[in-house]
Amino acid sequence: MRRYRRLVLIDRIIPFLAAFVGLVALAGSVLVQMHGSAERERIAEEMARLRLSVEMVTRQAEELAAAADDGTAEGLLALQERMDRLEAEWETAAAAAPASGRADSASRTVDPSWPTEDCIPTGTRFMATPGEPIPICETPVVISVSAITDDTVLVDGAGTIVENGVSQFPDTGCSVTAFSADIQGFAELRVNCQ
Repeated sequence: MRRYRRLVLIDRIIPFLAAFVGLVALAGSVLVQMHGSAERERIAEEMARLRLSVEMVTRQAEELAAAADDGTAEGLLALQERMDRLEAEWETAAAAAPASGRADSASRTVDPSWPTEDCIPTGTRFMATPGEPIPICETPVVISVSAITDDTVLVDGAGTIVENGVSQFPDTGCSVTAFSADIQGFAELRVNCQ
């Protein structure tokens, strides 16, 4: 009888155990499904962010490529080549100049109030841009460029100078030579004084 009761009890418990195991399996599969869905959503968001980043980098690269192709590099290279050529011509002309001319410029009187630091020495070639005043050492001259075109430079006090031209500063004994002018806003100049 006891044995029979145990068997009946076991027969009644087995369906409950089976149902419990089934519920645990069902809960496990629901958890796995939820975790998988969350993981897929996270991966989809990450891929969307990566796609957006790639698009932004591609757009920036295209903009940089377009900006780099605006002719600035070619203009600067042409300006450098022109400066080298003109400097070679100037050195040739300076070597051929009479020694007396150099002695005259070295013997001129220098006012102590004229700049001696943070200035450009006379006879030195330099680059100038509009709106940037440049004092010339041991002279009253301050180069202030108002405008630069493709072949002219407008210097305050000296007027418009054509490329490879010279203009005088009144009452100073100084002249300014424009070796080159570039529409990009750069001019190569030199000031000489006697």
